Amino acid sequence: MRTSAAVAAVLAVTGAALTWAPAASAGTPACAPNPLGTAGRYAEFVERDSVRHSDSEGAVAVGGDATFGSPEQRSGFSIGSRLGSADLAALPGGHSLVVGGTLYANQVVLDKGTGVAGKVVDRSTPGSGFGVDGNKVKEGPSPIDFGKEFGSLRALSAGWATVDPNGTVASDQGGQGLFLTGTDRQLNVFAVDAADLQKARAITLKVPAGASTLVNVLGTSYDMNAAATYGVYYQGESGAPVIDDYDLPSDAFRQIRAKLLWNFPQAESVKKNHTSWPGTVLAPNATVEMGGKGVGPGHVNGSVIAEKLITVPGAETHQMNFTGCLPGGQRPGPVVPPEQPKPTETPVPTAPPTPTGTASPKPSSPATSAPTPSQSTSAAAPAPAPSSTPEGDLARTGSAFGPGAMGVAGAAVLVGGGFLAFAKLRRRAS
Repeated sequence: MRTSAAVAAVLAVTGAALTWAPAASAGTPACAPNPLGTAGRYAEFVERDSVRHSDSEGAVAVGGDATFGSPEQRSGFSIGSRLGSADLAALPGGHSLVVGGTLYANQVVLDKGTGVAGKVVDRSTPGSGFGVDGNKVKEGPSPIDFGKEFGSLRALSAGWATVDPNGTVASDQGGQGLFLTGTDRQLNVFAVDAADLQKARAITLKVPAGASTLVNVLGTSYDMNAAATYGVYYQGESGAPVIDDYDLPSDAFRQIRAKLLWNFPQAESVKKNHTSWPGTVLAPNATVEMGGKGVGPGHVNGSVIAEKLITVPGAETHQMNFTGCLPGGQRPGPVVPPEQPKPTETPVPTAPPTPTGTASPKPSSPATSAPTPSQSTSAAAPAPAPSSTPEGDLARTGSAFGPGAMGVAGAAVLVGGGFLAFAKLRRRAS
């Protein structure tokens, strides 16, 4: 199995490096800040190839080839709209985009920072688009050693899977909901079978605000569309569960999301559906797919770290990098097997309403002179969670499309039956 081979290959290289850890409180595993290293600075950190559309609010690093935007689907890709000066200064070479291989570009916009790629190939249609906005991406060597970084990430991922859980996993009698509950003020650890996680239509997380959360998802594959999971929820001390969305009503929930890591140490395939996913996804041996045909795009309100990344138009990663701490000094070894979810009578959160008819148009930004038409929504499409941007919705991505015929006004590019409007003001409620 590739996972086992990958772990064995990195033991000799990374074992000695996994010893850092500050002192922990009694009963809590040693907790190390900035545990993801270089990868933790990126919204997307991919060892091999990546196929992307729409946008990423943060920095993007791809070790292999990157196919960004498509003239066939009339889509582009925007990068870095939410990066600040401190974020850019911390990136290797100061680049918001790093591609180790070839960048195949159609209407790629760098809102903040610069880029470097081994080679740049303009895939745009002559006279009706552009490859890369301006002259922001140079050809040159990568400032990141992806082999070294992913060797460390695989060892970390395998090591974290050996940590004893201190949180409980429960399921309702009908198997519709999965509930992860932790009470530790510093670190809550869960072990979940991937098959149990993908059975859940709703996943509810209840942990103290400010605590870090590690969810070890064990199994070779995970498919969020298997039972059509309709939401990941936060449960406070009182009140109804709140579904993850770009803008959360509580700072406590934002703290939980920022310190939440989903660890897939064994997975070779991780598939998302239309539902918003909070926290960072660490799947160093897997091909991660964000959406698919008949599934909808689905966003990650956090970072994606994967061997390969494939998305459909409309899927976004948001600048919500991991800020928690995780156990240090953990070496790859036997994983802690997950227990069967305990039965609970806690009610499953209600599914969000299903939109019908025609989607309302997003308002045009002052920087966009192009009109924003409404689009028809297919009756066969899955019901999106509030944070989801289905194909055909308007995803504004930070910067007006740049040179040539696109002009200074933002341009709309067709995605399936709708548009991706790239403008100075990006959509905040995605």
